[in-house]
Amino acid sequence: MELLSNLINSFDPENPNFRPTELYNESWLVKLMLREASNLSDSEFPIGFLPESSWFSEALLPSAFGARYQGDPLGESRTNADGVVEHIAIGRQAKADLELDKPVTQFTVVEAKIGSPLSAGTSNARYFDQAARNVACMAEVIARSGASLLDISRLDFVVLAPQSSIEKGTFAKEISPSSIRSKVERRVAEYEGQLDDWYEDTFNPTMDRIKLYSLSWEETIDWIGKRAPDVADDLSRFYGLCLDFS
Repeated sequence: MELLSNLINSFDPENPNFRPTELYNESWLVKLMLREASNLSDSEFPIGFLPESSWFSEALLPSAFGARYQGDPLGESRTNADGVVEHIAIGRQAKADLELDKPVTQFTVVEAKIGSPLSAGTSNARYFDQAARNVACMAEVIARSGASLLDISRLDFVVLAPQSSIEKGTFAKEISPSSIRSKVERRVAEYEGQLDDWYEDTFNPTMDRIKLYSLSWEETIDWIGKRAPDVADDLSRFYGLCLDFS
């Protein structure tokens, strides 16, 4: 770790030894934000932490739309979550697979963006965008945990993005409840009745409870800075470099 730390500390964006985007990107930025947020006591903010919650980046969320047989043209793999906040168990099935540990009081999934919109879909369902896919996977994660939605105080899907992108409405359509419901319903219909019960008993109750947010990096840095002013400038500088190199 000391070797790695020395390498990062010696990095010069003006005379780089490797691509600046390997450091200055949304993946590292969301890790920094979640780490700092986990140290704060304010749980009301969209990425605020309830007591005992922890975070993990690049977790894999299982999908209800798995392959029914080898070569199934409808099947999809697990969804990669940029950030997750909850009582998390990682790696019981595979190294980055996510499960929820009871009691489940918070389940927040964060999708981080710098210079791109939400991805349009999967190879087997081009319309099934990143927001619909994440929320559907969240419903599946909860169902597999056996947790009751009534016990989950915080259930959120958050898109973290530049304020300028949010003001342009870049994510507004995709994270609307009507868009997510219609795309998941279309996906379920392709399975010709096999997932109808899942849609009614698992997905719809999740949609009734979940909160959907477009949250800016700028607002998040300001929120952290008011509670931990010693890191605000460093976060702002790192974010600025992410914008420069995105």
